Amino acid sequence: MKHEEIKIQVQGSVPGTHLTTYILGNYLDQAENDRRPLVLICPGGAYAMTSNREAEPVALQFNAMGYHAAILRYSCVPAVFPAALLEVAESVKLIREHGEEWGVDVDKILIMGFSAGGHLAASYGVFWNRNFVKEAVGCSTELLRPNGLILCYPVISTDEKISHIPSIQNLLGVSYDEKREQVSLENQVGEQVPRTFMWHTVEDETVPFWNSFRFAQALGKAGISLEYHLYPKGIHGLSLATESIKRKDGSGTEKSCKSWFSLLRDWILENYGL
Repeated sequence: MKHEEIKIQVQGSVPGTHLTTYILGNYLDQAENDRRPLVLICPGGAYAMTSNREAEPVALQFNAMGYHAAILRYSCVPAVFPAALLEVAESVKLIREHGEEWGVDVDKILIMGFSAGGHLAASYGVFWNRNFVKEAVGCSTELLRPNGLILCYPVISTDEKISHIPSIQNLLGVSYDEKREQVSLENQVGEQVPRTFMWHTVEDETVPFWNSFRFAQALGKAGISLEYHLYPKGIHGLSLATESIKRKDGSGTEKSCKSWFSLLRDWILENYGL
């Protein structure tokens, strides 16, 4: 496995921002230069930090199914929008530029996010083809195209009745009032958004499921392919929902939600193959 930390720097980045790669090698009985899809993971953390529980344990699950993975430790406070978004763009650009070297199928790059990282992934899904993104990273729009979105209990809306306000405040800083509508992502959906897999829980009180529901509605109106799973039980921040990565207080597991990754695996294999 090619395991490497690569510095990611755009205007507004904070020190320590980096991409960690989990690139699988070729094996003796495997076709040489075999190309695999790659999942770029954006952990959650309210744009204040990036969660370890939603990082390497998830990347290793993709490696186990034969996919490359990478984790973006994106800029959080005091960085503000669009720094983290541009870091995703820079990461996608980097992955495509190294596609041949790393054995990545550059037409199968999926962006995944949890909670506020889900907002970041969905932001990339709606904004990737905007001029301000292309100009900031200095490449063609086509080089930046995402081929799929995977959103796990994502922050989507800035409607204060359902939004996770701390995430949006951290993202926008003093520009909260000025830019809040711009980053309410249900209002930014169009044909530019790739096919999407999304899951949430009804019991999530931190980021209410109405966030993902509104995004699902917007995707439906835009004719975007969507697989959406809404579980009746489970608190916020479940990650894989397994005992192996539960929190120190014992929370963060939910048997009824463990199926989400196997459902995702089926969706990926059906849409992207190996």
